[in-house]
Amino acid sequence: MIKTITKTTTSLKQKGVLSPQSKLFIKLINLNNNEIDNLIDEMLTENPCIEEEYTRNKNKDFGNHLESQITLDIEDKFKSLSKYLEEQLNLLDIKENKKRIIYNLILLLDEIGFIKYSNSEIQTILHKEISIKVTEVEIEEIILYCQEKFDPAGIFSRDLKECLKIQLKLKNSKNLNIKCKILEESISELANKDNEIICKKNNISREFLKKFVKELSDLNPRPGEQFQEALEINYSSNYEASVYFDKNGQIIVQPNKPSKDFKISSYYKKLIKNKKALSPEVYKFIKTRIDDANLTIKTIEEREEMYLRVIKLIVKIQDDFIKRGEKYLKPLKLQDIAEKIGVHESTISRITSNKYILTPLGIMNLKEFFSNKINNDDQKSTTAIREIINTIIIQEDKKHPLSDQEIKEILAVKGINIARRTIAKYRNVLKIPSSSMRRLKK
Repeated sequence: MIKTITKTTTSLKQKGVLSPQSKLFIKLINLNNNEIDNLIDEMLTENPCIEEEYTRNKNKDFGNHLESQITLDIEDKFKSLSKYLEEQLNLLDIKENKKRIIYNLILLLDEIGFIKYSNSEIQTILHKEISIKVTEVEIEEIILYCQEKFDPAGIFSRDLKECLKIQLKLKNSKNLNIKCKILEESISELANKDNEIICKKNNISREFLKKFVKELSDLNPRPGEQFQEALEINYSSNYEASVYFDKNGQIIVQPNKPSKDFKISSYYKKLIKNKKALSPEVYKFIKTRIDDANLTIKTIEEREEMYLRVIKLIVKIQDDFIKRGEKYLKPLKLQDIAEKIGVHESTISRITSNKYILTPLGIMNLKEFFSNKINNDDQKSTTAIREIINTIIIQEDKKHPLSDQEIKEILAVKGINIARRTIAKYRNVLKIPSSSMRRLKK
């Protein structure tokens, strides 16, 4: 039945028209279980021909049992930039007033980790919020201190030029003065790739510029962007299925249906059979409402069937990941699932967006099961690479922590070729500080 619906939807889309059932199907696959419950609540209020039925949530006890075995640390999983910086702040041996100022500077950072306030504005904010009087010069000194001490590199910058200059300085880049001059005076030419103008203006060779541009490509122009704010999600009722392993190690997927259900009222079923006793208007009203309800019941069932097929396929492909952890996450794209199910990629995108399943690893967003392939000999996923980096850092000499460049070289030996900037990005996603900060922690 699902194939018929999806094929019909595709052909009708090509003609520029969708049937009521196809429109409803597209609407429902976008909704999670809570939203389906809300939809049913609305229908129960607006449609007098239906009544609530209390039979759908057959699997809730199982889900609650599995959920009770799992300890979730949502804030750690979705650690925010501010939380990451606060942890570093707590490691610094500085005066309390300075800590309070830095804490408030952290709160002023935008989503990419930049400070968009002038020193004068910061001075006013600090006086108003924490009653601390400080000069603009002192604020500048503290910002420069933060730029040097905090990870990721480039954080607390005021603009892109400063962000890149900080990163060059922290990596002890050669010919730093001329590189900073190019960034300060020729950044628009760099963006437009006006190489001849840059070389002439700064009296440098094309080879020097080529190497500098390559060096810039390894830097991170938006250092704070990789962090996600902690999400507040009603996990207990939101997940679409429970996943577990039986005694033989076989993976089992138990659908967690919406908690609400409805049926056609028996009163209106009998009433509509006696058409002669009803006026045409009343008969049409009742029939329309019953037809609408039947269409919704049928389409919800089709949605559930499609969800179950997609989730079963995803967990079948990623069963090693669920059993053994992130290192075993296989490369998987939405298109791979779409081709196997026989639907458009957009359908899989709708099904997996903001949807969750309950697993032995905890509540997981379906998007976590997808990962791009990276340039390496073993066809490892980006998530698997992150886990390898985590293992390398765990096993490092704590007295001499590995730099990102040294990690890059170790990965290259393993047949994994990625940029130093990518390693820094993955390290930050893992909430692992830079080598200098790891040395400080010890």
